Amino acid sequence: MPPKFFQIGFNKCGTTFIARLFDLNGIPAIHWAEGALADDIAYSRLTGRAPLQRWSRDTVAFTDMESVRFLNMPVIEAFKDYAFLDASFPDAVFLLNTRDVDDWVASRYLHWGGRYARSYAACLGVPLADLGDIWRQDWHDHIAGCRAHFAGRDRFLDIDIDRAAPEDYRDALAPWFDLPVLPKAPGAGVRQARKSYPERLQKMLQAPASDIRPDRRDKLAARLAGLARPARLTGRTGCPGDHALLLDLDLVRLTDSKGAAQPVTRGPDGRFYQDAGHFELLRTTSTANDIAQLTDTGRYWLDMRPACLTGSVQPAGGPVIAGLRRRGASDVFLWPAPWLHRIGNAGFPGAGIADDPPFDDRPDIAVWRGALSGYAQDPGAQDLHLRVEGALGDHPDAQTIRRSARWRFLKAHAGMAGTDLALRADGRTRRALKAAGLSVPMRDDAPQGRYAICLGRSDGDADFLPLANSHAVVLKEEDGWESFATGLCKPWRHYIPLASGGADLEARLDWARANPDECRRISGRARRICEGLADPAGRRAHLEQVLAAYRAATGQG
Repeated sequence: MPPKFFQIGFNKCGTTFIARLFDLNGIPAIHWAEGALADDIAYSRLTGRAPLQRWSRDTVAFTDMESVRFLNMPVIEAFKDYAFLDASFPDAVFLLNTRDVDDWVASRYLHWGGRYARSYAACLGVPLADLGDIWRQDWHDHIAGCRAHFAGRDRFLDIDIDRAAPEDYRDALAPWFDLPVLPKAPGAGVRQARKSYPERLQKMLQAPASDIRPDRRDKLAARLAGLARPARLTGRTGCPGDHALLLDLDLVRLTDSKGAAQPVTRGPDGRFYQDAGHFELLRTTSTANDIAQLTDTGRYWLDMRPACLTGSVQPAGGPVIAGLRRRGASDVFLWPAPWLHRIGNAGFPGAGIADDPPFDDRPDIAVWRGALSGYAQDPGAQDLHLRVEGALGDHPDAQTIRRSARWRFLKAHAGMAGTDLALRADGRTRRALKAAGLSVPMRDDAPQGRYAICLGRSDGDADFLPLANSHAVVLKEEDGWESFATGLCKPWRHYIPLASGGADLEARLDWARANPDECRRISGRARRICEGLADPAGRRAHLEQVLAAYRAATGQG
């Protein structure tokens, strides 16, 4: 087997080209893996284990080893751990890929429409405009460190991607890898896009910042903290339920309901890192980082599954922090869902939408796109024990899919005049529907209509807030779930309410079309709510009050 190969330059430096070079020649390579490579290396270094054990048996090449997530997780640039990787794989080949530093900074700023940079700045706690100087210094320090560490080593390659042709990679790697098939070099489209960098970057950095008055911030934080409190407290203070995990900041550990330690560790930077093999913990680890940035003491039970049934369908053994609860649930404190309410996320309120036409410039249609999610329904009631996602496996359950609220909505309304309603299905869903012999409209593109439909039974504000932050008016299904912001948004003031299953969709659209001025006002009030939610100082004040109330409810002062 050939030696291991590690690309140790920054992202936005041709990393995809390098990964494709190996792929095209049948050499097993893994690129980024949605941050899992970086997560594994960082966790392994902190815990003293060998890195990349999940992949090292079968994988040769590792590229883009970084993790910058749109939630409160540490920025991990594991390619900087070249000394650790060198010690762990002493025969490995290392490639430092570089380019013009100013072009690289601009490319990084504009990556993923600016969401990457916003997420990075939020994690460092610095203004967006400061990233340029930080990144340039980081660039020079890293390159100097690599060259000093590998000085005189024939298994260290240094390639400037601006000057290198595809053949140069093949020739440089020839002593260890047979790479006769070469990817195409970046074309004219890429070069043309680079010419637009300065103008796009200037527009991004000059975007006006939100300016929330202190009195408004304080009122909003207090109101959100009040809405986060449970409908009632039972007085119990034990483990809330089998699905809860305990974050103990005094002992600095995360355990399950039976006391078993979870694969999460705290780094010297004060942030929690997790084993990449446990993706199901990501919501909880992110919330642990939220809490650890607000306080350094206390014990907190967390249930950050997409939907928490504790205190409603399932009895609560004590207070718990969750991202979504049933209306009226006891002992459940609400927390912003980590998957959405973070700076950098595409749906983050107030982050700005690249293409958001005014209400009057949008086509006069109602649009819905969404996944098959939520729970299957019994006639006249909702079965909160049977999640639809469980019916989409290798042996799909057609009966459960047909009972899902979203399936019924599409079957009832798809093709209705003045609407564009379709399932946004991933490959797994498409395969499941085909195997089950089921069919509904499926499209990935979505026109920006005047009326945006938000169906419930999903991740709560993960659907609603991005729509409310646009110039469309939202028609929102009332489904009995509450998130941290649900109580702020009122029917007919911030959205147009829809009955369960969208049974009154036609009547609601008739009203909206007859009242365009009020629709514009509803949309404007919803965007103002989103602006307040996007204020970092207000978010901190709100969450500090939630934690104080939780500690009081659990006898922690």
